Amino acid sequence: MEKRNMDLAALTPYGEAKIKSIGRMLDLWTTHSITSIAFNLYGERYRKHYVSLPGNFHLPFRVDMTVKIDFPILIMLIGGGHITFASPWQDNRKIEDIAKPSGKPNQDHNSYNNSLPFGKYVDISVTYNFDEMQILINGEERFYSRKQAYMRVKTLKEQNTDGFSIKLAVSKLSTLNIKNITVTEFDEKAPVTRGAFEIIKPQHINGERPKPTFESVMSGLPQEFRDEIIKTDNFLMSLRPVKFKRMVDKNGGKISYVASDFGISYMVNVSGAESSQNFGWYIVTGGKPETWHRKADNMEETLAEIARSNPPLAERIFYALNDCVACYGQRCLAKTPYAFNGQKKVTCHGRVMLRMCSGDSHDLREFFLHLNTLLTPR
Repeated sequence: MEKRNMDLAALTPYGEAKIKSIGRMLDLWTTHSITSIAFNLYGERYRKHYVSLPGNFHLPFRVDMTVKIDFPILIMLIGGGHITFASPWQDNRKIEDIAKPSGKPNQDHNSYNNSLPFGKYVDISVTYNFDEMQILINGEERFYSRKQAYMRVKTLKEQNTDGFSIKLAVSKLSTLNIKNITVTEFDEKAPVTRGAFEIIKPQHINGERPKPTFESVMSGLPQEFRDEIIKTDNFLMSLRPVKFKRMVDKNGGKISYVASDFGISYMVNVSGAESSQNFGWYIVTGGKPETWHRKADNMEETLAEIARSNPPLAERIFYALNDCVACYGQRCLAKTPYAFNGQKKVTCHGRVMLRMCSGDSHDLREFFLHLNTLLTPR
């Protein structure tokens, strides 16, 4: 058995990942967007912004770490696969196989509860044996399997001879504070103490589901989020000439607002503590791809208008634009370039991605206030 207590100063950042030593701890963040979709669907060339532990590791092994994160998402990249933590409910690719990644949705994603308490230190333990895998969060068994693809891969021994890399990545809106990381390689088998985890089988609901309402969709959210959503709802619905219409997703997963006269939309992704919000000028996709278009796009004009009276707000909004991760290459029709204050950026759908906190919600309302002023006939 070899136990390696990682020197956090030896972690190496790649791409736009940034690190800062805080005493014996380490902060990790990134200045470029990453998305779980890109990580899961398009393989190695999108795993660009992360910190890497030194060396490779050989099965059987266990990764133990104590970390604190303030917003989704944390991704542990192991070999060719990954494990996500604190991802939204809609994430259906939470675990990707380390030796035979498929890029397909996990059949057991509903069973793996990967939620984390934000702003608090949490102990995460991940064990890979040749015949079983386990994930513990604060000692609670969140996932266990004897049927992962790597366990049946013929080339596993060869891959294990080379070893598996371990990397950590976070979203552009989050900061991860790392207190400690330990990786233990075992001679024969890592010890596993079973907990209460079991695969949840899909349940068929007889009859019609209750139709989600604005109030019911918000009911399970933290009080701070509910307060901000109501405040933003009242604000948006009062605007003129930018007139919004509110819609609630049939599955209760999002609340959308569309100002169709001006081609702009705002959305709340409802996902408990992992909820987020975004806005942008949407693409009209009816018809053949060559006919896709936007009714309007006033992003650059609005940023310039805001910069006259509140330059820091304009900078924050420009920074929050969702960076293109080149998932569809040159054929992507959603690539949206913007320029502001001497900076240029290629974005994904031109969306501004924000947290549900009061600060980001205030920025959102201020942006729409300036936009409404810009579009008001003089």
